[in-house]
Amino acid sequence: MVPLIPIRTHPASGPSTGLATTPWVPSPPTPADLARQVRDVVADLPRFLTAPLLRSWHLRWGADPAEVADGMPGDDLFPRAQYRCTRAITVAAPPEDVWPWLVQVGCLRAGWYSDELLDDLSHPSAREIVPHLQDLKVGAWLPMAPTPSATSAFVVDGFEAPRWMLWRTPSSSWAWRLVALPDGGTRLITRLHAVYDWHRVSTALWVPLMEFGDFPMMRRMLRGIRERAEAEHRRLVPLQVDGRRLALIRRVHTAAWFSIESCVGYLLYSGLTGRSDRRAGAAAAVVAGECLVFTAGGFRCPMTALAENAGAAGGSVTDIYLPAWFARNLPAIHLPLLVAIGCLHGRTLRRRRAGRPPGRAGS
Repeated sequence: MVPLIPIRTHPASGPSTGLATTPWVPSPPTPADLARQVRDVVADLPRFLTAPLLRSWHLRWGADPAEVADGMPGDDLFPRAQYRCTRAITVAAPPEDVWPWLVQVGCLRAGWYSDELLDDLSHPSAREIVPHLQDLKVGAWLPMAPTPSATSAFVVDGFEAPRWMLWRTPSSSWAWRLVALPDGGTRLITRLHAVYDWHRVSTALWVPLMEFGDFPMMRRMLRGIRERAEAEHRRLVPLQVDGRRLALIRRVHTAAWFSIESCVGYLLYSGLTGRSDRRAGAAAAVVAGECLVFTAGGFRCPMTALAENAGAAGGSVTDIYLPAWFARNLPAIHLPLLVAIGCLHGRTLRRRRAGRPPGRAGS
């Protein structure tokens, strides 16, 4: 185990909302934002429900044994904390490009980059670095709720930019460490210690929120920071384009897209004509597999990262052979189609069980 990093704090006159009084105002959610947020919560629902069962695994999610054993700021603040977790993620951007995203977090600030429907009154988390929120000070409050208080808001306890920072509440500490990697990336490590004070009535509500909600929200937050930091880094320092590799990725992804769309088209046709046969079953298996892969990747095609690493500007790689607006809205376009397909084939199966000929839809 390495020695604990000394916490070097700057003097402060006391807790201050500091950054919370800046002119920054988060943008209100649009209908598209709300739809995306509901989708994210639904996608995280299995993680919420299984978090207590997978506790020993998710308390070390993404972190290797050395990172779990290493000292972090705040380790000595709550030696009897019942909830202790160390989690980590690798970001393809240097620490100085990751740091600003941590500095500006907070409810009704830049957000928490997590499930916004649950942690920021549905306000979309910022996708840009907000200059008004970058003046980090010890004693500043990072609100967890619209009306911050000394018991609900995290207070900046100490930091050394862009290496580490420590937040605390009366019953918890939340530390962050940014470790520069040889390839120019960052290892982003976070550690949370929380005390369950059973002398307080509110603990009965707070403990289930921690045990069920902390892992899914923290996982999404780490991924949200990574996505934003990497996108901003690519904007500032574009990767050298590997033309051959990128062309190959584009061809493969386009071929896969056409194959899946063919299955969707056949499912729609067979549903309209009442042909819920083996071919429809095979097509449904292909589409279901694609949906599972897409959902498991946080509603992001796994080939997108490959294209970006090959020098693509970013975003969905399907926009190479499709209009950009169409590529961005593929999930919204397909959802009603999949619902219609399910209804059509469900109707056919009900007819068969009733002993009636399938017929055509609407007959």
